[in-house]
Amino acid sequence: MQKITEIKEFHIFKKRKTVNGETIFVEEKVLRYREIPYVEGWARFGHFLLDYVFRLIFGLFFGVLLGLVLALTNNVEFLQDPNFDLYNRLFSWLILYPMYYFIFEFTMQASPAKAILGRVVIDEYGNKPSPKQFFIRSISKTVPLEVFSCLSTLGWHDTWSNTFVIRKKDLAELKLLQKINDIGDTSVSLPKES
Repeated sequence: MQKITEIKEFHIFKKRKTVNGETIFVEEKVLRYREIPYVEGWARFGHFLLDYVFRLIFGLFFGVLLGLVLALTNNVEFLQDPNFDLYNRLFSWLILYPMYYFIFEFTMQASPAKAILGRVVIDEYGNKPSPKQFFIRSISKTVPLEVFSCLSTLGWHDTWSNTFVIRKKDLAELKLLQKINDIGDTSVSLPKES
């Protein structure tokens, strides 16, 4: 199967040319690699903000569940430890935060925010990433200030795990182009949206 970064398509360019003192436009057909329609910048930061709300709910649910387990096992002295707040923050940041992304992205191929907004996480072939790639993606998000890397084309977690975030609609188009290119017919290209 072909990588989505290697999909070729024809583009037609109109060039202005002067022939015998007269300006004419000449169409030139060029075969080039198709650009990947990444979800970029502020849209990705929006995913982060919306997922932040969902992570709070996820953490609250997990905290209530943990509290019930501690109460039922009569192990509440742990809650009175002077370092409990530190343990809680470290657990939330290093365990719950990546666990949230791993669970949702592995099962749905998108976090709740991405799913709501019609985005999907894919690998370099346009398929669902492997569990290892999802794990690397999830752990990478614990790096301080990593969220700001998403304001560019690819976030650090995308680069480190070799994954992409694109719209579901664009994924269907890429899959079609992959099939066309696999057959060997590179003369067909889909029209660009205006």
